[in-house]
Amino acid sequence: MLHIQVDEARGLLAADSNGLSDPYCKFIFMKKKSKTKTIPKTLRPIWHATFHFKANASDLETKLLFQVKDEDKFGRNDFLGEITVDLKAVLNGPIAGWFSLKNEKGEEDEKKRGQIRIKIAYEQDKEKCSRALSIIEQKQLTDSKTQHLDVFVGTWNVGNAPPPSDLSAWIPKDKYTLYVIGAQECKYKPREGFTNCEEDWLKTLTNYMGPKYILLKAKSLSEMRICLFAKKEESFKFINFEVATEATGIGHVIANKGGVAISVSYNDTTFCFINAHLAAHQHKVERRNSDVQEIMNGISKILGRLKVDVQCQFDHIVFMGDLNYRLDYGDQGEKKTPSKEQFDEMVSMIKGNELSKLFKVDQLQSQMAKGRVFCGFKEGRYNFAPTFKVLRQKELAYTPERSPSWCDRILWHSMTKEWIEQMDLGAGFDIDTSDHKPVYTVLRMPVYNLPSITDHTVSSITIALDQVKCFRLPTMDQNGLADPYLHLMGTFFPDSPSNVSKVIKKTLNPVFDNLPEIKSSVLNPERLKHCFLIIKIADKDLITSSTIGYTVLPLRWFLPERHKTTKTKMFRHRIMKGGIYIGNAVIQGQVTIRVDKKG
Repeated sequence: MLHIQVDEARGLLAADSNGLSDPYCKFIFMKKKSKTKTIPKTLRPIWHATFHFKANASDLETKLLFQVKDEDKFGRNDFLGEITVDLKAVLNGPIAGWFSLKNEKGEEDEKKRGQIRIKIAYEQDKEKCSRALSIIEQKQLTDSKTQHLDVFVGTWNVGNAPPPSDLSAWIPKDKYTLYVIGAQECKYKPREGFTNCEEDWLKTLTNYMGPKYILLKAKSLSEMRICLFAKKEESFKFINFEVATEATGIGHVIANKGGVAISVSYNDTTFCFINAHLAAHQHKVERRNSDVQEIMNGISKILGRLKVDVQCQFDHIVFMGDLNYRLDYGDQGEKKTPSKEQFDEMVSMIKGNELSKLFKVDQLQSQMAKGRVFCGFKEGRYNFAPTFKVLRQKELAYTPERSPSWCDRILWHSMTKEWIEQMDLGAGFDIDTSDHKPVYTVLRMPVYNLPSITDHTVSSITIALDQVKCFRLPTMDQNGLADPYLHLMGTFFPDSPSNVSKVIKKTLNPVFDNLPEIKSSVLNPERLKHCFLIIKIADKDLITSSTIGYTVLPLRWFLPERHKTTKTKMFRHRIMKGGIYIGNAVIQGQVTIRVDKKG
């Protein structure tokens, strides 16, 4: 008896104009064609399809070809990827795991076609076959042990000058699995052999990184650039690449300021890396805060499956760049240039290593403490000298035109149970071609493989919300009120109109009764521990709707313990959008998760 189970896929190519696919998997064994159902509009299909064949050992002297395709009702089905499995191996024990999809020639290519999860077992009788698969299933039910990915993140305002070929003072070679490099003001006359600056910059980094690393993805917006390098032997684990840009310059169209982002998955862990260049000058604090919000709102419309706030849909976010926050030292106020006395005092404090005193007047720290920007983000301690504004061709000397400042920053946000650990934070002070010194950090980031999609002892999992109320929502209409409603979203259940509440008219303090129950398509509580319920709060207009904000509920907070079937727990969260809290708006309610067992 041969048992084949086609479970799921991740990181598939987008075949349709909506940026998604309608994938199915097919194979032929013993001249019999087999096919899973088609899962519409997804790059992460869950098929969980099981096939049984009466077969002898001699029938396994073959290779089995699994093809994943996109179903097209009006044309030829698009090829997404394939894998070949030597069935003879199953005589030595079950085959199970994730397999990288290849092109039609059976080769890996630059398209990063994603991975498919299958299980194959062979035994003389069906009972033994089921037992062998049960052992695999049981292992995969809880096989989500957290591992860690060490990520190097670097940011540098290049100062519109060619970089040196030796970047060792900033980027250590051959140490980390993933390198993320962000640059600003990276526009200079390309050197001999290059047609443009972007080509020059990427080649400089590629040559420096060496043959052990591969450029995974790069994206530019005017003079801002971001790129990802990974160890070649680990590169197949990086899938689901998406890019986005958002200009915040003059008229919010000119791209001299703004952000550029790349999102990616490492197996089942999602990342969003954002590189930004915010408004300059001492007095532009509020504009910088606004830039951050605009960047995050803008890329939220492009990245991710759910197209909601980036803080709601990625396990980890890293925000880097020349953020341009300055020091409010003394009575400089909004003046671009400090007085000679102020400048000399700050330089003296830097030379005397009184950095903590200076950092107390850092604009970004002050704005974060007041909840005006980067709510929920963290950053390390900048126990090194300010990286701006330095004289070029000098190891470390500041120009009196501006206050010395920590303009170059790296922050992070995480939704996983385990926290990101910062292993290092520093600056490349020996690089002297710009008026900024490059900054870097090393982040130890928790990553995981999701466990099996289904626990065969579970018949259904239901999530119910009750007693949901909002308080102090912002005014959205001319009457000083709003017409709010809720939209429930997540990756563990299909989106549909039934997930939207009724509209509560003319109120800033709505009460939502009779919210729809959610039937989870994931029937393994261990897997649901990695899932999040997103609640979007919106205002209904005559024709369109406006998003007020979001809150995120990690399901691990609400899942019942193993020996129980039901758990009820209250929540109360501030409403957030674009990295800031929406005034004093709050949402609260009660979540009940019921796990029904078979039999």
